[in-house]
Amino acid sequence: MKSVMDEPVTNGSNAPPTNRSCRQDEDEDEAEIARRIQQSVDDAKATISATLEDTKVAAERLMRHGRYAVEDRVSELGHNIKKHPIGFVGIAFAAGAVLGLCFRILPSRKR
Repeated sequence: MKSVMDEPVTNGSNAPPTNRSCRQDEDEDEAEIARRIQQSVDDAKATISATLEDTKVAAERLMRHGRYAVEDRVSELGHNIKKHPIGFVGIAFAAGAVLGLCFRILPSRKR
């Protein structure tokens, strides 16, 4: 928005501006507002784009870290099974027995 100080002085008179100069001032104000809106939109796009890129990099890093952790645990499990095979056979038998009992009990409750 323009103030009185920004308006050009014509012939030293205090006459009100003509319709043409009012329209020209309004057009300039509208152009300035449009430029500011466009600048705000461009700034918002840049901020969102940068945030999305940072989030993408963080997600990729997290997935890589998770994959390495799973690979380490699987490798460790394989090592432990080779080290204590009888214990793991007992654990597998116990887990199978519990699941078998659960599947046998569940259908009988529905009757």
